[in-house]
Amino acid sequence: MQSKTLLSCLIAILCIMMVSLPSLGEETKYPLTITDSAGRTITIPMPVQRIIVLSTDHAEAVTMLEDADKIVGISDNLKSKTEYFPNFKNKQGVGKWNEVNFEMIGEIARQGDTIVPDIIVIAYTYPDQPYGASNVAKGLKPFENITVVGLDFYKPENLTQDVQILGKILNKNDEAQKYLNWLNASRKKVTEAIQGESLPKLYFESNSKGGLGALATYGMGSGINEMIKRSGGFNIAKDLKEMYPKVTWEWVITQNPSAIVRIQSSDKFGWDEPVSQDTVTLEGIRNEIISRAGGEKMPAISSGNVHVIFWDMMFGMDSVVGQTYLAKILHPDADLQPEDVYREYLDFLGIKFPEKRIFVYPPLETGA
Repeated sequence: MQSKTLLSCLIAILCIMMVSLPSLGEETKYPLTITDSAGRTITIPMPVQRIIVLSTDHAEAVTMLEDADKIVGISDNLKSKTEYFPNFKNKQGVGKWNEVNFEMIGEIARQGDTIVPDIIVIAYTYPDQPYGASNVAKGLKPFENITVVGLDFYKPENLTQDVQILGKILNKNDEAQKYLNWLNASRKKVTEAIQGESLPKLYFESNSKGGLGALATYGMGSGINEMIKRSGGFNIAKDLKEMYPKVTWEWVITQNPSAIVRIQSSDKFGWDEPVSQDTVTLEGIRNEIISRAGGEKMPAISSGNVHVIFWDMMFGMDSVVGQTYLAKILHPDADLQPEDVYREYLDFLGIKFPEKRIFVYPPLETGA
């Protein structure tokens, strides 16, 4: 009897999933009511013809689903990313990603004296932040017919859900599934390549602007914490309850990590290969870490396993690229080719892979 009850429950759950998620070739019908990743129930009254994106993650997601031509407004920082978004140069800016210009969005949305409800604004979820979806919606309340959608794309564990929701909203279900098939296959390659390996202890540093007494890292609930786990590593800050805690260098020493990774951003795809001004800067960052007082006996430093990694590929739609590079840092002998994964990702975006660039410093030996 219990087995029959369990089977019935499983069948019921499967049916619900089949109803709630779009299948290959399914057309989205409007008006569409959906729950976004912020837990908000929103209604898209008609097919979306205009999109405003408030971050690089959102812009990449819309581009991946082949709807970039509908983007009419962007966060100001996207204008400098000409290699990522060559057609965004003349797009209207709507403020910083964390400081939205609501009046400008209202001006873009207005057509004559009215706002046609064919426009959406895509924001991060962040319920407690002024740039989170709920607060962006409040800021746009004086302007009717502008729908705000809360999607993140930066947490590996929620990426599938985010992509499915956006695919359904934009009636791009086939494109969403094509990307997800590639994502899952790429993740599987990493899992299989590191299966059975030990878990190296990793200290992952965001920056050192606060000095050695307030180093920024990634704790419980952060996207990087999940990525380290998926890459076959042990995050030494995983039990710190803050998502983005500050730690001291002395604390890092007590954790005795065998690898250190520091992120660094760039407006282009990675950095020019050695010898270049980029690598001179990266070498300076790495040397600063290696020369910190008291760290010489730490396995990460004594073995030279200290790397700087390209920030942009660690979050968002291309996070599996970062995951593959990180897994290769932690497991140098793993049969992984991170550059190939990056090439495949850029193919999705219709962008040619940049030659003579590196994405990890010192560069990794990836084999033939």
